[in-house]
Order: sequence, then C-alpha cells, then structure tokens
Amino acid sequence: MAKVYVLYTGGTIGCEPDSQGALAPIPGPAFERLVLSMPGLSGHTVADHPELGWTMGWLDRTLDSAAMTPADWLLIAQRILDVYGDYDGFVVLHGTDTMAYTASALSFLLPGLSKPVILGGSQVPLSFTLSDALPNLVGALVLAGTLELPEVCVYFDTLLLRGNRARKVDANRFAGFGSPNFPPLATVGSFVAANRALWLPMPEEDFSLAVPANLAARKRALATKATALAEFSVAMLWLHPGLRASTVKAVLAGTTPPVKGLVLLAFGEGNGPTDPEFLAALSDANRKGVIVMDNTQAQGGSVLPGAYATGLGAVGAVGAYDLTPEASFAKLVCLIASGLGPDAVKALMAEALAGELTVGGA
Repeated sequence: MAKVYVLYTGGTIGCEPDSQGALAPIPGPAFERLVLSMPGLSGHTVADHPELGWTMGWLDRTLDSAAMTPADWLLIAQRILDVYGDYDGFVVLHGTDTMAYTASALSFLLPGLSKPVILGGSQVPLSFTLSDALPNLVGALVLAGTLELPEVCVYFDTLLLRGNRARKVDANRFAGFGSPNFPPLATVGSFVAANRALWLPMPEEDFSLAVPANLAARKRALATKATALAEFSVAMLWLHPGLRASTVKAVLAGTTPPVKGLVLLAFGEGNGPTDPEFLAALSDANRKGVIVMDNTQAQGGSVLPGAYATGLGAVGAVGAYDLTPEASFAKLVCLIASGLGPDAVKALMAEALAGELTVGGA
C-alpha cells in the first residue's frame, strides 16, 4: 500500500467560526476527526484507491497562514524529513494567503527529493457544505500517493503547479492559484493528465534524500538555518510613482535584525524611478552587502536586465528574470540562512536551483 503523510498546519481548510463568528483553525485532533467523517476518507484510506493509505500529523500550534514566518517553513521541512523514509508522498495542508511562499521555500529547503510534497488547502472550510476543501484534499492525497514526482507542488482546483512557480491569483474563487509563467505539471479531471516532460528529474543517488547520510545532513543544515534566521531579515518593497529615497532608507536602516536582502517589485521589465537620490540609496545598500532583487510587479512576464535605461542593474540589483516575488523572497531567505556571502547569493539567485526560473525569460 502506498502511504501518504498529511501534515496539517492550519489555514482555511481547518477553520470553524469562533464565538464572535470569525474563522479560526481548529486543533489537529479535531481536524483529523473531521477528515475521517468525510465521504471516502474513513479508516485512513481513500475509498476508490484501496492501495492508498494516509496518516495525519499536525503542528502543535495551528496557524492562519498570514501568521507564518520563515521559522515555520523550517519546522514543516523538519517534520517531512523526520518521516521521509516511512512514506511515499507528503501533503501539507496550509492556508492560502502565504502558501506560495511556503511552497517556494520548501523547494529550496528539501533538495534531493524523490517523492512528491504537495501543498493544498481551500478557499472555504472543510466543515462548510459549499466548499472546495474536499476535492482539493482528495486530489492532493491521490497525487501524492500515485505520482513519482520529485518536486514540491501546490494542488488547487484541479491544477498541480510547481510550488515555486505558483501564486495566489484570486481571493474568492475556487480557482485561487495560478502559475503565470509555467504550465501545470498535471491537471485532474476524470483522469490525471500529467505533463511529465516538465517534471524535474529524479535526483542522482549521491544527492538523494533516500540516502541516510544525505537525510542526516539535510537535518543538520535545517538546524543551522534555524539559528541563522534570528540574525537577519529580508524585506520587500513595491515601487510606485514618486517613491522617495527616504522610504528605501527607512526600510533598510536601523532594523533589528538587519536587512540583508531586498526584493523590489519594479515596473514592467524591471524598471524603476530615475530619481538620483532613490538610485543612490539602492546603490549604497548594495555596497553594504544587501542583496537587491529586481522583480516585476506584473503577474506574468520576465525582468530583462538592461533592456531600458530605467532598469535597476546599474545600482547592483540582480535581475530576477521570471522568478515570482514569493520565490524570490523565499530563495533569498534560504540562501542567506545557509551562511553564504553576498556575491555567492547573487550568483545563485540568478541560477535555477529547483526549476524556479527561466534564465532569459519564460
């Protein structure tokens, strides 16, 4: 029997109204009982996939994903590594607000995957009658238990997306996630239509998490990153007409812990204001070792460094190509937490480590 480990972290899928009528995630044991009461999921199996069984775990403190921090990414990654050898696939139930950040981070925190890690959730709680939660949950379970897919993914409303390419694109519709610059890895309907040509290759044996020594090394690396997270922060800044240098300085100066990375959401193909003081503030940050990423605030398309005179490469910003802002932020956090210096981080930010970007554009 294929075995799937389900990690419940909170989010809308596990919410119920509190005494004031506001939605809040219920504790893990109560959520597991709710899942077991759903059609086809009793007995920790999937009724029409008798070869598939599932086990549920949960975080000690269930969270709305708006409250997630990079420390929680490491905790989720650690929980997966702790049971990696015992299961064939993994489902992480997560709130939708920051799911793209967590999915992106896990793709960088879990190199060497040979099994699927699928993040899922819903726009409406599982306890509600009119809800997308049950099909999203069952779809994630089946995909995690039946696909030999070595990736971190997001499954939502029939689409299986590469996790570090996914974005939340709608706050209300069931089709809440998309992947503007990369096609779905699979689509679920009356059958699973898998686009295997897009999947990442299986890792070489000397890199795979299936090797106990590699698994132990990844656990030690996560512990090191957890310590490093207390020593720095990464910021994001949405560029807009009239943005002043004082705003940039306020974001970067005097913060505790210090900002070591800055993701700019720039105009179009990576353009920004031409105010000399604004550019000087960014250039000064670059000289002080802050890694500045030049992303686009457009939903789709790619940053093209040097395409316009208003591009930000002249101040030392790294062109993000078609990295999503969420993936850019998560990748920066993970690389800086690895202890790499600014030059090494800049070089790796412009390389595809887990299928997260297309150099030269989508």
